[in-house]
Amino acid sequence: MKRALLKKARYLCGLLLMLVAVTGAIAQGTTLQGQVVDENGSPLPGVTVLVKGTTNGTATGLDGSFTLNASTANPTLVFSYIGYQTKEVPVNGQANIRVSLAVDSKALEEVVVIGYGTVKKSDLTGSVTSVRGEDLTAIPVTNGLEVLQGKVPGLDLTRTSGQAGAALNFNIRGTRSIGAGNAPLVLVDGIRYDGPLDVNPNDIASMEVLKDATATAIYGSLGANGVILITTKSGGSGKAKVTFNSYYGISAANGYADIMSGPEWVALRRESRRTVGEWAGPEDDEKIFNPTQLENFRNGIYTDWADELLGTGSQQNYQVGVSGGTEKLSYYLSTEYFNEKGLLANDELTRYSGRMNVGYNILDNLKVSTSLMYTYKDQDIRRDPLNQANKMSPLGRPYDAEGNFLPFPVGDASTLNPLVDEQPGAFENNDINKRFFGNLSLDYTPINDLVLTSRFGVDQYNNRNGLYAATNTIETGVNGLSLARAELGNFSRITWENFANYSKSLSDNHEFSALLGTSIWSERQELFTAQGRNLLSSTFLFYNLGATQSAYQLGSGLREQSMASFFGRLNYKLLGKYLFTFVMRADGASVLAEGNKWDYFPSASVAWIVKEEAFLQNVNAISDLKIRLSYGLSGNSSVGAYQTLGGLGKSTYAFDQGTTEVPAFGFYPGALASPALGWETTATANLGIDFGLFNNRVTGTLDIYQQDTEDLLLERNLPTSTGFERVFDNIGATRNRGVELQLGTVNIDQTDGFRWTSDFSFTRNKEEVVKLADGVERDLNFGDFGLFVGEPINVFYDYEKIGIWQVGQEDEAALNQQQPGDIRVKDQNGDGIITPEDRTVIGNETPDWTLGVTNRFGYKGVELSFLVYARMGQTIISEAAGSYKIDGLENGPVVDYWTPENPTNAYPRPNAGTSRASTRYYSTLQYVDGSFIKVRDITLAYSFPQSISERLRLSNLRVYATAKNYFILKSEIDPYDPERGGALSFPMTKQMVFGINVAF
Repeated sequence: MKRALLKKARYLCGLLLMLVAVTGAIAQGTTLQGQVVDENGSPLPGVTVLVKGTTNGTATGLDGSFTLNASTANPTLVFSYIGYQTKEVPVNGQANIRVSLAVDSKALEEVVVIGYGTVKKSDLTGSVTSVRGEDLTAIPVTNGLEVLQGKVPGLDLTRTSGQAGAALNFNIRGTRSIGAGNAPLVLVDGIRYDGPLDVNPNDIASMEVLKDATATAIYGSLGANGVILITTKSGGSGKAKVTFNSYYGISAANGYADIMSGPEWVALRRESRRTVGEWAGPEDDEKIFNPTQLENFRNGIYTDWADELLGTGSQQNYQVGVSGGTEKLSYYLSTEYFNEKGLLANDELTRYSGRMNVGYNILDNLKVSTSLMYTYKDQDIRRDPLNQANKMSPLGRPYDAEGNFLPFPVGDASTLNPLVDEQPGAFENNDINKRFFGNLSLDYTPINDLVLTSRFGVDQYNNRNGLYAATNTIETGVNGLSLARAELGNFSRITWENFANYSKSLSDNHEFSALLGTSIWSERQELFTAQGRNLLSSTFLFYNLGATQSAYQLGSGLREQSMASFFGRLNYKLLGKYLFTFVMRADGASVLAEGNKWDYFPSASVAWIVKEEAFLQNVNAISDLKIRLSYGLSGNSSVGAYQTLGGLGKSTYAFDQGTTEVPAFGFYPGALASPALGWETTATANLGIDFGLFNNRVTGTLDIYQQDTEDLLLERNLPTSTGFERVFDNIGATRNRGVELQLGTVNIDQTDGFRWTSDFSFTRNKEEVVKLADGVERDLNFGDFGLFVGEPINVFYDYEKIGIWQVGQEDEAALNQQQPGDIRVKDQNGDGIITPEDRTVIGNETPDWTLGVTNRFGYKGVELSFLVYARMGQTIISEAAGSYKIDGLENGPVVDYWTPENPTNAYPRPNAGTSRASTRYYSTLQYVDGSFIKVRDITLAYSFPQSISERLRLSNLRVYATAKNYFILKSEIDPYDPERGGALSFPMTKQMVFGINVAF
């Protein structure tokens, strides 16, 4: 591992040297100084200042000032800034130049990225949320998508755990599909990107989230679950600009289960035995504890095993970017080093990446562009030891008096020390991932207003996972043979798209644009696995599988699929206030059956810019008002390949050959084909309002939508006589309805520099199963979940716990063969007995609503921001709540259990004569309210004045500190971080991060 790190460090240093070399030399000459302000005299930071006819230039600082070396005494300077009119100013011997830029009302409009093009925000007819600027880099994150949490209405995003490199769970506008995928389509610079987003947020220019049919229909079936468009930074003009961004943070567990201490577990074990008459007092302890446990208890020796395992983690990131260009060439280059260490030993992720975005004008009407990224990830994956730790008796210790490790610390040769995997040579699980991702595009403009684009994209990654586990580890178990395994995976996806964009303004009253194109992609995945047991030497790890001596296993696999598409879009703007959009896409998917591979997905939308009407021209309180209406279809084919072909299973048979048996393989039908499998389709209607009030001090968007999904890609239950349990088919329907609200407010904007702004993002979504197969009203064959017509997708269906039977209720409890101390559930139908018909819908895992509130305060370089995030109304299965060890054999979370002296209604009486599996209605203990409100992050930053930055030969210098995930305002599952949901494995983390942003 160390050698690999040194190798990658050399790679990183090499990239840094190349980047610095690109900056070139700064010419010496006349020094020009000045300041750029707007029409009100306020300074404008970030204005580009160029010496006319050269690439020599700079940018203004936070106070609008600039310093520039010019080779001549009286050049002409060109000042340009987004949203303002470009201005040329002759120096004419001035020592200090003050320039005022006027607003360009046309250029000021925000441009939003949509599928295969861009559009002014005022001309949008679909539901699109754009995130850019400081929102992308406000907090340090591992996965770039995490910055969207709480900022985009309709996007429900949560972290899965505190493990290094942990994935995110996210969807847009709820869950539509039951058997197929619900993941949104993510595109980076127009090319599909799957898996954790390894793009550094400092490399991202904008993220757009497309939600309704008009916005997503251009991507057809791929966009059925919403689309996230990520646009990375492109080069600029003038001399090279160098940026350096870095942060370092310390992580700790953000709440974890209160596991019973030694005396608490002793009390539980005693009570469980008292219930069955095996313990009457301390004199009976020798009957229920082994000698080691009894000795440690009497000597007060207890171990908090989770505390022994959990430590502090860290995150560090270093990123360098270089951008610049000439009249023909623009470039943006960056390199990154990222490292995250989890809370457990041997849980670590290291990532190296490099990016190259280059554009070159071969001719005045011909441009070639590249957007390329290479990522190398090295991850040590720790097998979760916390479940083992939490059930471990606390009457033991990990090391003896001489410091020697105790593999069986509680006098029981069947219970391993949870720290066993941390011992030298015991366990290693290492994952190496190499990924090349990018595209090459050619833009040709044969005539004015027409752009022809051909784009070729590649996503190629190779993965190697190696695992070694010695005997007596958590992986192999007590006295289990050592295990060595290696997996090799190769994945590639090739995309080729050709499209034409034409836009024309016939007059001030008639504007239109058209898009026409084709898309083809094909992907291939190969997998090879090998493993064996009883490795001759632990030093081989997983590099010498030939040295294993038994239980050999070999495997390989191949998956291929492809899709071809045709698409088009027409936009028309009438009289500057009536907008019309029509989109059509045709997709052909290889994973579907013959005759059903192709389908068509149209959409249409209209918008009315009401503010342009005469009756609102003089209403100063209303700065902007637009009404949008859209309707369209999208499809989903996200099922595994080869569902239409069926498959074979393999089995081993033995044939008698005299006195010996000869093994041979046989094959049997393993999967039933779906010969008519077709598209899952979703129809979406969306009504939206965009508004601005009080000179746009209040801006916002309100969307109301309904999505109806039919012909669900769902597994149909089959009769036992067929020999198969299920087969994929197009059955059932679901519905999603919701409201989304986004608000932005400028609360205070004083001339002395104090500014306070707020952003609000609210979502309420309701899911509903409309139809199941063949008129069935419910389907309970989905693990912890059930499907019911009229209920949300993935509801929990069980008995409803209403308490514990108490003393004095013996007769009533006996009607259900129970007694005081047992779990009491509700008799839903009132017939006096508890039967399976008394089960009911307990709740579902989807929140009723989510809310994000961001506040930003700024004053003379000081910035303070914080995000409050709420997720309310969801029910979760808490692993901790459901881990009560009723028999007292193992340890577990602290619970308030019933005894005759403690007649609680929380948990049943301990009972050594039963177990969790045999305790009636035990599953009712695990359901808890998962609602929470938390302060997700607080950031305090300071940007140094331009005068100080210039002394340091910098154009910008900013330092900051961020507290992530530190404060939980409301939760029903304290002390857990509710976003993790009461799990006993890797806990969520809280982080204190310190960072710096430098521009040269």
